[in-house]
Amino acid sequence: MKEKTKGLMIDIAVYAVAFGAAAFPFAYINGILASSAAFTACATLVVFAASTALSDVSVYDPYWSVAPVVIIAACMIKYRVSTVNAWMIFALICVWSARLTVNWYITYKGLRREDWRYAMYRKKYRPALFHLISFAGLHFVPTAVVYAGLVSALLSMCVPRFSYLSLTGAAVMLASVCLELVSDLSIHRFLKENSGKKTTCRVSVWKYSRHPNYLGEMSFWTGLYIYFVCLCPQIWYKGLGFVSVIALFFAVSIPLMEKHNAARREDYADYKAKTSLILLLPNKKQR
Repeated sequence: MKEKTKGLMIDIAVYAVAFGAAAFPFAYINGILASSAAFTACATLVVFAASTALSDVSVYDPYWSVAPVVIIAACMIKYRVSTVNAWMIFALICVWSARLTVNWYITYKGLRREDWRYAMYRKKYRPALFHLISFAGLHFVPTAVVYAGLVSALLSMCVPRFSYLSLTGAAVMLASVCLELVSDLSIHRFLKENSGKKTTCRVSVWKYSRHPNYLGEMSFWTGLYIYFVCLCPQIWYKGLGFVSVIALFFAVSIPLMEKHNAARREDYADYKAKTSLILLLPNKKQR
């Protein structure tokens, strides 16, 4: 059996156990926000235990894309929600999840082949401190951020009326997924054609942004908030958790990736000088 297949089967088993265990507090806690929070916290605890036992924090990687679909579906079943908003949000999140999960699978190499960021922390810190960082920073912070962004969806799906203005948010969400898909296809093709070369991808959307995939991800959660605020303008503040997604990218993901690329790409300094950090903008020479 290939390492990738073996690792995938173990990951599926871990998530089946995690979501099964999370179903118990979810069933007994009332309130869509409280029960969803309990569900995702319990599931993350199980995934953390598995990643620690397997010495592979990357076991958590699919959680970002898989958990929202499970949470929305579980809420629709438990609370018998079948509104237009619920089905539309569920469909949009499924599309987003499918793209992100497939991209994870394409880059997945099997167990104990951790993402370079996790490997860096594991090498830098002693085991006890690393496990604390893993528990808090690498598992529960992302879980909390995803949940905070998902609040807009949980509140919107319970609203019986539909607002055509919310289609603006839906359009942003779909456009964001398309941007991420184009980013994925172009970077994978570039890496395949330039295997072993220490050069930076400057094709397609990567010519106009150093992190178009991150732009797409942040825009998706922003679109979800737009959907919510168009539907429930009177409680606009309850969906502001999406800001934490943007904060996580700017505070952690982007700085780490910038440093990583600068260390391994010979032409990254030139690329950085000419190309926008996030937004899709013309090359600075052209501007």
